[in-house]
Amino acid sequence: MRRSSSFRSASLTQQLLAVSILCCFPLIYQFQTLYYLTTIKDVEIKQGFANQSERNNICKFAEDVESQNYTSYKLGLDWSNVDHVTKMLCRRLSQSSNYNGNIIKNETSIVLIFKVARSGSTFFSDVILRALQAMNRPAYLNFEPYCREGCYHLKTHQLMEAELSTILSSNCTNTTEDPPLCNTTDTHKKCCPVPKCHKKFNHSAIPVLSLNPRFLDSVRWDKILSPSFQRTSSAKVFNLRRTNLVEMAYSKFHHDGCPVIHGFNDCIPEEKGNLTTPFSFDCLLQCVQHYGIGDQEFSSSVAFVAAENTKMHQPHLVLYEDVMRDQSHASKEVFNYIDVTVHDGDNFFNKTNQKKLHNDNICSYADVNCSDLKVKLGKLYPCLLKQLHSNSTVAWSVPVMRAAGKIKVNIRGDCHRLQNLDTKSHTYRDYEELYI
Repeated sequence: MRRSSSFRSASLTQQLLAVSILCCFPLIYQFQTLYYLTTIKDVEIKQGFANQSERNNICKFAEDVESQNYTSYKLGLDWSNVDHVTKMLCRRLSQSSNYNGNIIKNETSIVLIFKVARSGSTFFSDVILRALQAMNRPAYLNFEPYCREGCYHLKTHQLMEAELSTILSSNCTNTTEDPPLCNTTDTHKKCCPVPKCHKKFNHSAIPVLSLNPRFLDSVRWDKILSPSFQRTSSAKVFNLRRTNLVEMAYSKFHHDGCPVIHGFNDCIPEEKGNLTTPFSFDCLLQCVQHYGIGDQEFSSSVAFVAAENTKMHQPHLVLYEDVMRDQSHASKEVFNYIDVTVHDGDNFFNKTNQKKLHNDNICSYADVNCSDLKVKLGKLYPCLLKQLHSNSTVAWSVPVMRAAGKIKVNIRGDCHRLQNLDTKSHTYRDYEELYI
């Protein structure tokens, strides 16, 4: 058994000690970082949930979650088929105050990875595939089906649901059975993700499906993973998130930019001689709002819906920063979830060929003016200001605003550092950690 629903608490002394260490520990970054840490009051590390009443705060989100106008990739985003993850957590809390987590030990026959751009999905998907294959369990990766702007609403949700069911059943299709649009040169291959039948196609292989659900917002996952679907009971669902929204925004800026409907601009860096278009304040906010917040909140919500229709009940939450900080611990938790035996010394995370492009704090790059960003973030964006000088091993809660007894996710909100995972009392991530 991996999960139990024990909610950890921390004494005031422990919290003060954590703050003292953070404030006094020598930092490897510039003097500006030291100044930042000594002038921002909230550097506490949130350690679990102090009591039941604080845990109940998740329902204050459910009363006030608003579907804002998120338009990443210059596309709309339809929330009509899914509730926000906090609403689902609230419903679960009202049904049972003693919910016991989500693990029922059984053999994995499907792996679903719900992710967004720049959440480490290429790296993570490769790791999962290699780990399964190392256990002599045939598996194949279907990476980013429908994840192109041209695929958005190109097909009916019924057709996509049927195609996804085919993929998750380890079935294939003959070319003659493809929809006509899949036989045209104008249609991107990702819009037609069902594998072709061939002599070597393995119908017993484990399908590993890694996708950004914002491109499939009309799909009803409760229909795909219905009780009549034979493999549903052994489906394992992951949700990848990146909590440092500033670093995530900078990474997206350098990977096809952050185009949105009615945006500042497409926020794509352009080379002008020896110089590159700087990562501006406006592009930071645009990338964070639509890609860091909008896409991630939607992805987590869809992952939760999918997992609720399996025996897992909720996804295995994997934070980018946790993996960057301690790959050995992250690998053990991940592989235990998909029933892969990890021996001492085995670390499939080190065996992947996928590497990070940016390893340093963004303030070390020539196209980032952190002094300017710091001034403009000021007091209006306290969470982003904290994350500006953080690094890729520190996990954060989502930015939230609290007013009139209500709480909502908001780019102008505040956030706090999350307690690091460990091998004893805090081995996995709860969704509540992100929001409370």
